[in-house]
Amino acid sequence: MLLSPVFRLSPQSVCFVAMSCAAALADNVPPGKASAPNPAGTKAGQVRDDNGLKTKPVWCPAGDFTMGSPKDEKGRADFEAQVQVTLTDGFWLGQHEVTQSEWQRVMQSSPWSGKDFVKEGGDYPATYVSWNDVTSFCEKFTETERDTERLPIGWKYTLPTEAQWEYACRAGTKARFSFGDDESDLTEYGWFRKNAWDAGEKYAHQVAQKKANPWGLYDMHGNVFELCRDDYTRELPGGTDPEVSAKSSLRVSRGGCWNTQAVFCRAALRAKSPQEYRKSNLGFRVALTPCAK
Repeated sequence: MLLSPVFRLSPQSVCFVAMSCAAALADNVPPGKASAPNPAGTKAGQVRDDNGLKTKPVWCPAGDFTMGSPKDEKGRADFEAQVQVTLTDGFWLGQHEVTQSEWQRVMQSSPWSGKDFVKEGGDYPATYVSWNDVTSFCEKFTETERDTERLPIGWKYTLPTEAQWEYACRAGTKARFSFGDDESDLTEYGWFRKNAWDAGEKYAHQVAQKKANPWGLYDMHGNVFELCRDDYTRELPGGTDPEVSAKSSLRVSRGGCWNTQAVFCRAALRAKSPQEYRKSNLGFRVALTPCAK
């Protein structure tokens, strides 16, 4: 029988090795492998770009807000009844929708290529992607960032919940839009039917070309509907850190798009689509959120 050689270690060396292993295990990181720093932000609107795609998520701090629309809001639907929401963890949300170039770098595919109502180019939103497709994108992006030690265990890239999306869209505001109640101002903040479809520009436009909301997020009103993590239910989810998992084939999307009227770009507007739905007016933005180890 072969035995491994035995080495004699000083008491100081034994102590050093034990401390190193304990620290690594505490962070769920193998001994000798560096742990990425905790990515939590410090103030609303803070931006980071330390990921492999160099995309710039924006920090959205923990907080409370009223989700949905009041009964007297112009253009509201009856499935927007207001609920109180508490988000106990802050999260990062993409400064803009995931672009075609970002999708290609992660997924090595171009599902929008050759499709109707699409403008191709690196800074245009990735479209013709389903909920399942974008979930795969988030999982692959998370895996890559962890493998390169840019993302610690305990955080992941994912779709925002419906509550997180509206919270970030409102950015502390309470009006129909993050910029106020007057939809005539929407041309300054987003692409919708009036300045896209009716202008003969029948496609999603380059991201971040309009004004941002108070936290520095672009295109929260218009351009493309944005998928959320939740299953769709008629009643808004309220309470603490709500997320709907109703085993439904329908998924929530938010924000309106380039071929909808201004009223469908309100902060409280809700839309739904089948899980495998792919279209020129549907895209997504990525959240970076705390998760169970």
